[in-house]
Amino acid sequence: MAAVIQLGVESVGQVSEEKAVCVVRCLGDQVSVGDVLSTAIFEDGSSTKIDLRVVGILRYGRPVELLDSPHSATLELAGAGGLEGVRELRGTPR
Repeated sequence: MAAVIQLGVESVGQVSEEKAVCVVRCLGDQVSVGDVLSTAIFEDGSSTKIDLRVVGILRYGRPVELLDSPHSATLELAGAGGLEGVRELRGTPR
């Protein structure tokens, strides 16, 4: 079975059109800096394709290279994809 990144989104803070900061909980395989998130699932159950790269992970205010289940962290994301109303992010490890 292929590895799948699955993140529950607790809050989203949009920084700019190209960057976002999210507080997430890891629900699947670990997520690392450099991984790409390709699907956003919204509160109403709909989904859309996105192209967001994880450029930073902060746990307790300190940068780390990976986040594993069931822990929470702040992710810094870069790329294209609106996150308003998102409840889950998915992707595949690099």
